[in-house]
Amino acid sequence: MILRKATIKKNIHVPNSIAEDSTPAGVLDDIDEDLLGLLRSDQISPKPLLVCSGGTTSRCASNGHWTLDLRSNHKIIKFQEKSKQVSLGPGIKMNGLLDELSKYGRSFPIGLSGSIGLGYILTGGISPLSRSQGLAIDQIVEISGIWGKGQRFVISKPNRDNTNEEQLIWRGLCGAAPFLAIITNLKLLTQPLRKLNILKSILPAKELANLIYQAEEWPNDVSLSWIWGNEINAYGIGLDHNKEVEVAYQKFISTSSSDCQSEVFKVSSLKKLPNLRKTMQFKPSSIRYHEEVVGLVGPPWKELTYEIIKLIETLINQRPNDRCYIAAQQLGGISNNMKIDYSSFIHRQAMWKPWITAAWPANNKTIRDESLDWLLNVWDKLEPYCPGTHLAQMHQHLPWHKREIQAAFNDWLPGLQRLKSEVDPNGLLPSL
Repeated sequence: MILRKATIKKNIHVPNSIAEDSTPAGVLDDIDEDLLGLLRSDQISPKPLLVCSGGTTSRCASNGHWTLDLRSNHKIIKFQEKSKQVSLGPGIKMNGLLDELSKYGRSFPIGLSGSIGLGYILTGGISPLSRSQGLAIDQIVEISGIWGKGQRFVISKPNRDNTNEEQLIWRGLCGAAPFLAIITNLKLLTQPLRKLNILKSILPAKELANLIYQAEEWPNDVSLSWIWGNEINAYGIGLDHNKEVEVAYQKFISTSSSDCQSEVFKVSSLKKLPNLRKTMQFKPSSIRYHEEVVGLVGPPWKELTYEIIKLIETLINQRPNDRCYIAAQQLGGISNNMKIDYSSFIHRQAMWKPWITAAWPANNKTIRDESLDWLLNVWDKLEPYCPGTHLAQMHQHLPWHKREIQAAFNDWLPGLQRLKSEVDPNGLLPSL
């Protein structure tokens, strides 16, 4: 493989400790004609080529693989005042997107973390505002990139005049782009900047069940997120100046027990949301930890809520260490309104996205195996209630990759695989 030496680094500094501790074959910091030539002539080895934008996933770098690091040389962001749309490259993190949009009184439905990159949008993009504004992929109006076979493309959101093939390509890119292409630019719709009304609660398991049960009847302008480690922290996140949001919060506070510690306050934007993970309050340690995360998706829990919370309480008590945890975000609202065949995020009737985090001291295989076994056990136990998966992270290196892919795409998977065979025939990018 021949490349300009100036483009190649031998290590990578990223937020994800598994990726950072890897020894990649090399790290490329830009897309040039040399690289495009190698893609077209199928000379990248071994496969897949890994792509880094935010650097928060365990597969943005790996032992012996090449990584294309887009953070430094693709930080383009431009707001168009007339259309209220924004164009951004993969070097822009979600907090950076909010910072730029705030200058114009606009916003975008980012997720619970502002430190992630374009992968958040490309894999679906579940936000605390998805119930009122839709998923992040629903905001895309144009996609630019390079197919796995090395050809550049620019594709606009299809309409009735587009062919079936063009609509299938759009569907594949919206939610499954990391399997098909290297994305170099997105054009997105934006939303008016709104203050947020927050309900914060530290609460016992029974009250979490009550809160979840109530949240399933909340208006679309508010959603629930919670995290369960050594204690349970929950947040209602709603648009300000909405009486229904205030009523929903007050109903929970008035019906909850004295075991709940609840408060209501306002923040100026999604960027100012409390950091859900920081509520874990891990003890200071010099030990470096690795993590893997699996996200599930499923329908409303309704009368099963109390049964599910008892089950989760048992699973939490079985954790191999206190850095393993279970958390969840609420979906529904207008994100349910899109047709299932619009995008590769097929779980349009989902109400909950629980995610399971397994953690272990780096280089400790025994605890790693125990933690991943715990993760799989939690997945097995929650799967009847949340049968789908959300691929915010990919796990080709783990034995349950095929199970995760199947649960993410279900009946759409064969069509997605056919599309991949056309645009990435040599399997340059992660496999399906």
